[in-house]
Amino acid sequence: MTEPASVTVADTVHWLHDEGLIRLTGVAWPTVETILAYTVEIATGTITAYPAVGSATGSEPLTVEADDLPHPAGTPKRLVVVGSTMSDAMLVLDLAAVTALALNADRPETTARAWVMQLLLNPEITLTTNSAELAVPAGPRCRYTFIPGGGTLFTVDDRQPPVTTISLNPVIEGPDHLDIAADGTAELYLGTRCWPLRRVLGVEDQVWSALTAELETAAAQLDSTPAEGAGAHL
Repeated sequence: MTEPASVTVADTVHWLHDEGLIRLTGVAWPTVETILAYTVEIATGTITAYPAVGSATGSEPLTVEADDLPHPAGTPKRLVVVGSTMSDAMLVLDLAAVTALALNADRPETTARAWVMQLLLNPEITLTTNSAELAVPAGPRCRYTFIPGGGTLFTVDDRQPPVTTISLNPVIEGPDHLDIAADGTAELYLGTRCWPLRRVLGVEDQVWSALTAELETAAAQLDSTPAEGAGAHL
């Protein structure tokens, strides 16, 4: 009898973006109101949810099997896949629960781009940035503009306040930050919780250029296609 093929990191990421993130947003956790992050074990699919430490409604991690998640309905909201942990699980962050986060790295833009591309999969989300390295020229959903206050950042808005602000290498940071080392390992701190990461997702310059060029081509094609007497837009 042939043994089943092992599940890979790529398989897990594909499942998360295909349906897993949406299914996570549909879980009604009985003892907590807000979940900061999730881990999804690559080998087993076991999911652990992490409330904020010190939460009045309970802060102990909760577990659920992937097969027991609700059927996908709606959008992935502000969930992003951060990367793989040292314990061979994928880490998912809910940016709706973390309204101010610092990305610290030699090139934090590569990680930010991975988040931008994931967030744009939710049609309800718009992003605003003061970094030309993060803006997507095609369409208005990731726009480049001046933002008062200094520093490089982008904001995430899904019309459900408050807006999330992601700052790149800020001078002053709060308790929530992702610190990425030169070798690609990282640590995510959310309050007093910490997840060591073997690798974070990122988009390098060449891939980013190809992605944004493809989006611009798609947008141009939509603009040139009549839609009931008016141009269609992204």
